[in-house]
Amino acid sequence: MENILKYIGTALFGLAAYLQPTFPFMAVCTVAVLYDVVSAWRLARRARAAQPGKASGKFKSSAMGKVMVTLTKVYGLIVLAYLIENVVFEGMNMRLPNIAAGAVCFWQLCSILENEASCNNSKWARIARRILIDKTARHFDIDLNELKNEPKTKC
Repeated sequence: MENILKYIGTALFGLAAYLQPTFPFMAVCTVAVLYDVVSAWRLARRARAAQPGKASGKFKSSAMGKVMVTLTKVYGLIVLAYLIENVVFEGMNMRLPNIAAGAVCFWQLCSILENEASCNNSKWARIARRILIDKTARHFDIDLNELKNEPKTKC
């Protein structure tokens, strides 16, 4: 049993050493995702202040599960980009992990801007909502179809 644990540990440390160049990208993307979480929480607080009976403004554990799934997907994307660059396009120096991390950070920045502009009466937020979606309704404890007077769909 002790030898098996040594082999497993050696394999894991070897894999970590091989993937070590991806760690800075993962760190930057983690910060971006966590900043998005904070901006979503701030939106929930603004929604609660605007409509006290309709929004809780609390952090939900189900949201943390979504964050973990998102981070797992992001890490997988970065590792896949690294492997494609180093195995498939060996020697071409395409910087695929940089591109993947940049795309993730751009996605998160858009989400952060949507969160900060939602349920916000400042002038910049009103202008931003013309091109960004308003996420306020996601934080109310009501069915959005009731607001739209549309029949519920299963989509």
